[in-house]
Amino acid sequence: MQNQVNPKFEIAISVGLILFSILVYYFSLDLPEAEYEPLGSAALPQGLAVIMSLLSLLVILKAVPRLKTYEVVVDPNPEVIPRPLLSIVIFILTLIFIGVLDFGILPFMPAGIIYLIVIGYLMTNRDLKRLPWVIGFSIFLTVSSFYIFTKLFYIDLP
Repeated sequence: MQNQVNPKFEIAISVGLILFSILVYYFSLDLPEAEYEPLGSAALPQGLAVIMSLLSLLVILKAVPRLKTYEVVVDPNPEVIPRPLLSIVIFILTLIFIGVLDFGILPFMPAGIIYLIVIGYLMTNRDLKRLPWVIGFSIFLTVSSFYIFTKLFYIDLP
C-alpha cells in the first residue's frame, strides 16, 4: 500500500518537530550539572531532541521526492472513520484522570486501571465482547507501569 499522506503535511510537521527539538535542547542547557551521575539531568532531553531532529530530517528527505508525484485520492470507503467527539471525550477524561491523581482522590493503580478501561471501552466502539481483553490489558499495563517506575526507576507515583 502506498503512503497516501500529503508530503507537504509531512514536511510541515517535521519542521515543527525540529523547531521543538531546538527549543528542548536550548532550554536543557540551563539544567544543573550532575553531582552523582556521570551524564547529568540534561543528557536525556538533549539526546531525545537530537534523535527527534534526525528522524524528522529523515521524514523530510523521504517526502521531498514525492512532492511532484503526489495526487489527492478520495477514498469513498475509508478504513478510518474520523471521530472528533471521541477525541474531545478522551481529552476531558485525561484531564479528569490527572485531577484525580493531583488531588489525591485515588492512588495511581486504581485510577489508572479505571482510566484505561474507560478509554479502551470507548475506543473499541463500546463492544462488550472486547471488554474482558480491555480490562486485562488495563490491569497488566497499570500494574507493570507502577512496579517499573517505583521499583526500577525509584519514581514515586501518586
